Order: sequence, then structure tokens, then C-alpha cells
Amino acid sequence: MIIKGKKNRYLRSQAATMKPVIQVGRDGITENLLKQLDILIEKNELIKVSLLQNTMVEPQDLIDALSEFDADIVHIQTIGSKMVFYKKASKIKNRKYSIELEKM
Repeated sequence: MIIKGKKNRYLRSQAATMKPVIQVGRDGITENLLKQLDILIEKNELIKVSLLQNTMVEPQDLIDALSEFDADIVHIQTIGSKMVFYKKASKIKNRKYSIELEKM
């Protein structure tokens, strides 16, 4: 799934003030990290991830790993070592951003 135009701009603007919820360090991309990211993105719909300086992981590696783990997770933006991901929540009570996206 690819999000373009107004929807992408909206999600980027919402993520601008967010702090990273997970930092990827020297352990790199593990199964546990992917599970935690999936739980967080299911709860919040929009998350920001930071790559620490001591990691050997490149941003594209994390993007590829997440898309393999769950095809519904969408990469929104990468700036330096910070990345933003979005996934529509399956529970209605967790939907905040997807309601706004549907209005567009």
C-alpha cells in the first residue's frame, strides 16, 4: 500500500512533533524488535523510529524488514536516522489518523 498526496502530507505533519517510540541499536533488527514495532503501530497507527549511531542497520534494511513482517505497514518518511511508519489499526478504538485520512 502506498499513501500519496494530501494523505502523506497529513501523516508527515502529524509525525513532525512526535518523539521516536523505539530506537534501533547495536542489536539491529531482531524478531523481538519487529514484534514490538507491530504492537506499537497497532496501538498508535503512526510511529517514529530512530536508528542510533552505533547500529549497523541502514534505513532501507528496516523498511524492508517491516514490509516483509507485515505488508500493511507503510513507510511514510525518512529523514536522516528517523523514520515514520503508518498502519491502519484493526480496533476501532485505536483509530485516530485513519479516520482523518478517510475524510480526505
